[in-house]
Amino acid sequence: MPLIPERVRRWPRPWRVALLSLLALYALYLIAGNVFLNTPLFDAVTNRKPEKFSMQTGPALTLLPGHAVVWNLRMRGQAGHTVYIFRADRAGAWIDLPALFRREVRIPRIDATGVEAEVERVDKGIPPPPRGDRGWTLRFDAIHSDSIRSGRFGTLFIAGQGHGTVGFLKQLKGGPSELFDSTAGFEKAEVTVGGVRVLDDAHIAARFHFPRHYRDQAPGLRKLDITWAQLEVDARSRAVEIDTGGPHVSVGSAPSNARLTGDVVLDRGALQPGSRVVWRVPVHAGVNADDRGLLALQLDVAQDMRVQARLPRDPETGSELHADLRITGRNIPFRAPAELLPRLTGQVQGAWKFESLNWIADLFVRKPWFHLDGGGLLEGDLKIADGQLAAGSTLDIPQVAAVAEVAGVRLLGQANAHGSIVAGEPAQAQLDVKIPEFRAAPTGSPKALLFDGHAMALTLRGDARLQQLRDGMRARLRFNDARVPDLTAYNRYLGGGTGNVRLLGGTGLLSGDVEMDSAGRVGTGRADLRGRGAQLQVAGIALRGDAQLQARVKRADFDAKQFDLGGTTVALRNIQVGDGAGQNNWWGTVSLRQGHIDAAAPFEVTAQADLRLRDAGPLLGVFAERSAYPRWVLGMLDSGEVQASGQLRWRSGEMWVDDLQAENERLSLRARLDLAEARRRGNLYLRWGVLGAGIELDGQERKWHLAGAREWYDQQPRVLPAPKAAPR
Repeated sequence: MPLIPERVRRWPRPWRVALLSLLALYALYLIAGNVFLNTPLFDAVTNRKPEKFSMQTGPALTLLPGHAVVWNLRMRGQAGHTVYIFRADRAGAWIDLPALFRREVRIPRIDATGVEAEVERVDKGIPPPPRGDRGWTLRFDAIHSDSIRSGRFGTLFIAGQGHGTVGFLKQLKGGPSELFDSTAGFEKAEVTVGGVRVLDDAHIAARFHFPRHYRDQAPGLRKLDITWAQLEVDARSRAVEIDTGGPHVSVGSAPSNARLTGDVVLDRGALQPGSRVVWRVPVHAGVNADDRGLLALQLDVAQDMRVQARLPRDPETGSELHADLRITGRNIPFRAPAELLPRLTGQVQGAWKFESLNWIADLFVRKPWFHLDGGGLLEGDLKIADGQLAAGSTLDIPQVAAVAEVAGVRLLGQANAHGSIVAGEPAQAQLDVKIPEFRAAPTGSPKALLFDGHAMALTLRGDARLQQLRDGMRARLRFNDARVPDLTAYNRYLGGGTGNVRLLGGTGLLSGDVEMDSAGRVGTGRADLRGRGAQLQVAGIALRGDAQLQARVKRADFDAKQFDLGGTTVALRNIQVGDGAGQNNWWGTVSLRQGHIDAAAPFEVTAQADLRLRDAGPLLGVFAERSAYPRWVLGMLDSGEVQASGQLRWRSGEMWVDDLQAENERLSLRARLDLAEARRRGNLYLRWGVLGAGIELDGQERKWHLAGAREWYDQQPRVLPAPKAAPR
């Protein structure tokens, strides 16, 4: 057979030349086009900015100008923080060649098979270009597939028999974009969220579009404010299983015959009247995921949005739920969902047996200084008006373990809690926790016992508006006459009990009343300790008797362990000084004009104090034995009541005293001390009438200064910096 048919050879020569030229051009196109599609030349053209867009393909074929078929297609694009990934087994497309002369890449139709799509958010975003109108325009009128296998949108994954047609326009270099009227759907689909399957045999149909706009007019989630979308769902719901029996909460699902049905229309960020969702889902929760019943959730949209929930009572656990909530308006604040709260009104009634109730404490406190340990039954009747818990709302926990950690002390006991809303402007949410019996231990030694008692009360109170509940919360902790079985347990707070102040024995009763904020940083309060038969040693002097500490906390930062103790007093009664040879009727009172505790390492106390003493005997005993003093000094012991003042610093086994001044009608005393386990140094000046003496103490050695004693004392260096003058 001849290469050129006889009939063609009879054509006029110009026609034959034109035909041969066209055939040659077509052959050249076949060679050039297919070489271009199947060599790195194609990658070099399409992947010029791979951080924004990249495309990889397998074999490709073009037979007609403007048409191509590719296999094993993968495209990836990123805009801002959003990444789009598209995969297809095969795709065929036509390109509008004349449109290229208008700087427009227009593809009227793309047909793809075996499609998978993913949309996810990444931390590293790509800054958008400034607004402009000079870039090329990409126009894809219809990307169609009847064989979509799956779609992933963050943690949401849909797999089944999918189909869809999507069209869009985008001008590069900051130009506008537009989503044409598009559709997508699945039949017999499975839907999973975070790896847990929630729907089976799902029919899903969606339709959506948004108008042409520049990115700065509607960036990110603000695109939903200009989008029209409709979603129809009819699926078999799986049971939700929440197993709390293991070391970690396990979330899963199980087959069921419940259903999810919905038809929702969103127009420019607002749900449209007639939108409705009904979801019936079996709930299995708790240890071994016990069956709690069928939870029914329903959303109806008219002029407002209405959400209803119902869970029938479970006779074994007592769990039940009835909720009827209305959200004013139909707009959805996608960028700030919390803005829905001020629009929320309704009532929630129910009971639920929780494996952990600590989330209730988390509503009130910012730092974990207070928590509910373990689970229990929660009964609630909450009334909500305009996003605020309204008066009449209640919450009750019949029994739960409560733990509070305050100033290094861990308080623990079985409690019951009652929550309520107190009317006011604004209304206040209050949680009253009552602990009939409690015990206290150091935070780092939970088995040690500091004190135990009855009837501890913890009250937490804050703004009832759900968004502000934790911001202005205040807590008050109170107890009275807790038993202190052994005062020596408190040596850990006195530098380990091996320094110049050491508790040797005794019992007592302790009362406390302290206020804190939600973070436990700032508080005020008091602690009263009444010691009986207290035995202690101060600067080498043994004391035995009764003591009462009335600590007043003007300001406390429990997080930083800083405490202002101005106003604190210590009263000593029936005190026996020394080895017991004397009478046990000495007394003294110490009042702190200024006092501060820094409980962070190293533990330190600084104070300026006023003292009222029966006599100066204990002060003199620090510097020398009674027998070492002249007879006229011993007469000072009977000189009557002494008023004294001084400056103190005490840090983990070391104590410094300066500006110690004691006076009465017959006596004048000045002293400073530098005391530690390995040293004892100090200076003392005494005056009784015209008689005066100074003592220089260095360890066990004492040096007397009789001539010019006052001048000698004034020349000795201070052991503490002079206190700053109070501002006028």
